Amino acid sequence: MSAPTRKDEPGLTRRDELAVSGAAMSQAPWAVAGAAGAVVTGGDLILHLMTANLGLTGSLSAGAVAFFAVAAGGAALSSRSGRAMRWARQNPWRFAVLPGVACAIVVFVLSVVLGGGGMIGGSFAALWHGAAAYGLTGVAASAGRGRSRRRTA
Repeated sequence: MSAPTRKDEPGLTRRDELAVSGAAMSQAPWAVAGAAGAVVTGGDLILHLMTANLGLTGSLSAGAVAFFAVAAGGAALSSRSGRAMRWARQNPWRFAVLPGVACAIVVFVLSVVLGGGGMIGGSFAALWHGAAAYGLTGVAASAGRGRSRRRTA
C-alpha cells in the first residue's frame, strides 16, 4: 500500500500504516541490527553471570529491544528515498508502532517458551520491552525527521 501524496486524500487506516511501516522496515540495516542485538544480549548475559544469576530470557529480551530499535532507527535515519521512507520520516511515532509490536511479540514468545514468568509475567515483559522499542524507535525517527528538514532547507 502506498502513502497518500496529497493533503485532500483520505488518511491511512491502521492496517495501511503497518503495511507502509513494513515497507520502510525492508530498508533496515539488518546486519548492524543483528550485531547490536547480539552485543546487548551477550553483555547482559555476562552481567547476569557475574552476579551468579542466569537470566537468559531477560538477556534475549534486551537483545530483541536493541535489534528492533537499531533496525527501525537505521531505516528511518538512512538516506534512502521512496514513498514509504518519506511517510516513516513524516510520521515517526506511527512508524515506531510496528517495531514496538514486533518486539513485544518476540519477547512474549521468549518468555513463555523459555519459562520466564508464564503468561502474566510474559505479558508484562512483552509490554514494557515493546514500549522501550517503540520509544527508542520514535526518538530515532524524530531525530531523523529533524535532520532531513535541515538537509533540505
